[in-house]
Amino acid sequence: MTDLVYIMGHGYSGSTLLTFLLGSHPRIATIGELGIAPRGKTPTPQEYFCSCQTPILECDFWQRVTRGMEERGQPFDIWDSDLDFRHNGGGLSDIVLRAVQRGPALETIRSAALQVLPAASREMRRILARIEALVETVLGIQGRGVFLDSSKRPERAVFMSRVPSFRMKVIHLVRDGRAVSWSSMKNLGIGPEEAARSWVADNQGSEHARRYFDPERWLTLRYEDLCAHPDETLTGVYDFIGVPAKNGIHDFRNFEHHIIGNRMRLASTSEIRLDERWKEALTREQMGIIERHVTPLNRKYGYGRL
Repeated sequence: MTDLVYIMGHGYSGSTLLTFLLGSHPRIATIGELGIAPRGKTPTPQEYFCSCQTPILECDFWQRVTRGMEERGQPFDIWDSDLDFRHNGGGLSDIVLRAVQRGPALETIRSAALQVLPAASREMRRILARIEALVETVLGIQGRGVFLDSSKRPERAVFMSRVPSFRMKVIHLVRDGRAVSWSSMKNLGIGPEEAARSWVADNQGSEHARRYFDPERWLTLRYEDLCAHPDETLTGVYDFIGVPAKNGIHDFRNFEHHIIGNRMRLASTSEIRLDERWKEALTREQMGIIERHVTPLNRKYGYGRL
């Protein structure tokens, strides 16, 4: 059995920071988000750097991963990793595989569709086999016992829970919906209502996914707690994962990482600082729009009014 920890949640909630922190533990291996490839993020692979500061195609680690995958009968190209759940032929099979997590009724429909759509079922099994091979390859190269996937999407975790060799645990990483909405507005150029609805939808999807995992294999973690009390919070996370606590691990830039993700992967500082600029940046009107959508879930996660 392979111990696999999955970080679930909305973007801009601190998953890259948590990935670096946990990836600094000597028993935890990670490459960031299995569900993405750098292709499309920059014009050429020469312009995309691994978190080790080496162009992705020149990185020795990724070259070893490519060789290891080939030895397992899985041709691999980090620039086009073929790890996403989709069907290239499009149609209903593609819709079934790509549909986001939206509750028990729709998941029942998806399960039924997988039974009657052999193309979708075959593609799901093919991608799961590639994911299993990649996890085994990375664990072998890094010589560690626990694999961390920070792909965030709840439907991916539910799919991956079908792999018999995976013993999965989920960290549902949450951040104040107002802060995340502001980050989405700033980085994606969208309006407050779209940003807030996105946060709500993703966290509702995570709550729906919870039913697929035993309670002892699910941890809800607040980003704000991680920033305010990193040592204490990480000790609790290590206990949940089942690895010994490691003091000073939050000085994560002193460790070798090979992580795909947002631009934070290339930063030089290990400073852990809570960004609360949203409190001043959002106008009263924007704040009102966002709060109308996020307040119920915000309260569930312990976030009160300003």
